[in-house]
Amino acid sequence: MLDAVKLNLNMIIDCDKESLFLSSDKLFYTIEGEGEYIGQPSVFMRMAMCNLTCAAFISTDSPYGCDSYISWSVKNKMTFTEIFNLMDSVYYTDKLHKGAIWKLTGGEPLIQQVQLLKLVTAFVEKYKFTPRIDFETNATLMPDSRWITEFNATFTTSPKLTSNGDPEDKTYKPDVLKWHVKNGSGFKFVINKAEDIDEIWKKYINDTIGINVPRNRTWFMPCCGSREEHVERAPAVAEYAKAMNVNFSPRLHLLIWNMALSV
Repeated sequence: MLDAVKLNLNMIIDCDKESLFLSSDKLFYTIEGEGEYIGQPSVFMRMAMCNLTCAAFISTDSPYGCDSYISWSVKNKMTFTEIFNLMDSVYYTDKLHKGAIWKLTGGEPLIQQVQLLKLVTAFVEKYKFTPRIDFETNATLMPDSRWITEFNATFTTSPKLTSNGDPEDKTYKPDVLKWHVKNGSGFKFVINKAEDIDEIWKKYINDTIGINVPRNRTWFMPCCGSREEHVERAPAVAEYAKAMNVNFSPRLHLLIWNMALSV
């Protein structure tokens, strides 16, 4: 698995300026299942590739750690024209025009940030409106300021804790985290064990080193890969959220559709 999730930098460099690498599920229309925008209609565009492994999240119902690994580990090169044609063919452009969120997710979507900026610029020029954009990011790569100044995008971050299995120098980027705090991003934390709570307090919410994530911009959610695991683990995480006076987020897509992807 580790070889499969390493960045293929040559692939990024060779990618022409009007194409992107998408996952196996490419684009799909559903409701947001986690965090601040839970329950809201969303057009997900899942990008291929990630710079983390989350290997320690492996469970019986999530054998690859990341619950979307099967999708984003596949790389489909699509031109902007092909993406727009696909969106038009299933009326996703109309969904966005009516206010659905365009969820740029992965994997880690900011790996392809340069191409994404060009894609969204081309979208606005073609369709004559700016869609409502929200990124799902692991907060390890610095966003371009244009996302805020030109497109009024929002960011839903999911910083990975020590319990995810990746080394801290890959998962914990203070400058990037401070950018997200400054720009009002939401912070989703996957809770895998009790020790996660102490780590969140010391490294994120406590302002000792200057991160100081606001509690009202913080969501705790259970580490789970199925409806059964969610039912088993959510009560304890909800109690942690109550104790820390932060938000609790279910993983609504698991509760509704269980382990299905692209729904």
